[in-house]
Amino acid sequence: MKLFPDRLPDRLTRGLDRVYLIAGPEHLLVEEACDAVRAAARVAGIDERVVLEADARFDWGRLSAATETLSLFASRRLVEVRLASGKPGREGGAALREWIGQDGDDVLLVKCNAWDMSQERSAWAKALEGAGVYLPCWAVKAGQLPDWISRRLASRGLRADRAACRFLAERLEGNLLAAAQEIERLALLYGEGSHLGLDELRAAVADSARFDSFRLVELVLTGQAGSAVRCVRGLRETDTPMPMILSALARELQNLAAFQQRRPAIGEAAAFKELEVWRARQAPMAAAARRLDPAAVRSAVARLSDLDRMAKSNESHAFWVALERLCVEVAGTEPGRHAA
Repeated sequence: MKLFPDRLPDRLTRGLDRVYLIAGPEHLLVEEACDAVRAAARVAGIDERVVLEADARFDWGRLSAATETLSLFASRRLVEVRLASGKPGREGGAALREWIGQDGDDVLLVKCNAWDMSQERSAWAKALEGAGVYLPCWAVKAGQLPDWISRRLASRGLRADRAACRFLAERLEGNLLAAAQEIERLALLYGEGSHLGLDELRAAVADSARFDSFRLVELVLTGQAGSAVRCVRGLRETDTPMPMILSALARELQNLAAFQQRRPAIGEAAAFKELEVWRARQAPMAAAARRLDPAAVRSAVARLSDLDRMAKSNESHAFWVALERLCVEVAGTEPGRHAA
């Protein structure tokens, strides 16, 4: 059965399906859907969870072994396969279809962060959909975001008019994670049952929700050059300390360079674990690693020392101009091209 994220809670109240395929590029929706399945499994008495990181080196024999091994803790298990690439290959596809055909009462949760329409039509995905629930988590389109925000506010006991929801959508530029965090803050600030108009939101939403250093890093990694420039200018207007911005950029670019170096040797999952990259940052970093030439990343890291010198010498104008140029060049770099 194909089901969209807003229908999952109702489905889970009716009991657990045997298979869940949760996949898509909108990572907040993927994570929340997976959390909902895990919580429903606990309510159903499934306390044991087996997590399999299915990277390029994964032995698919471990999937059947996870079910065949006798459990010391519970009669049922939640077997979670994290398929970052979204492509299990021929061996993985066969293993997943074989798992479906076996008798048993364990629950299978397959989580994919990389996903497109062609994968949705693959034989293994169709088999999982036929055996349980397929939950596609596509990015929320700009025109749909105000409605998404309205529903999210309602789920937290808040109401807002259309103008307020549009304002919040424009302010957060389609960043669902930032929107979710802002809504949580509004719920704490105003309390359940409150009605939020445009004036209340303008007063409550801080400029930092859109123009903070971590937002700049995300825009650069995901190749959003125009938004990165607007973010830099917002940081400048709010007198954000230059060392704070450099620290955020340096940490992420250095991690990206190290990830690109380690990934071919030890695999994506192991590289993330070794570098202690937060789960929420993994997908953007993996996408940036595929998009950017390693030499461009190393060049960007080296150029941060010039920015650091400008910041320490109080060359404010030169710093902001150089920062804009660096962010645009890295965000706009195509595979195989080097940043100047």
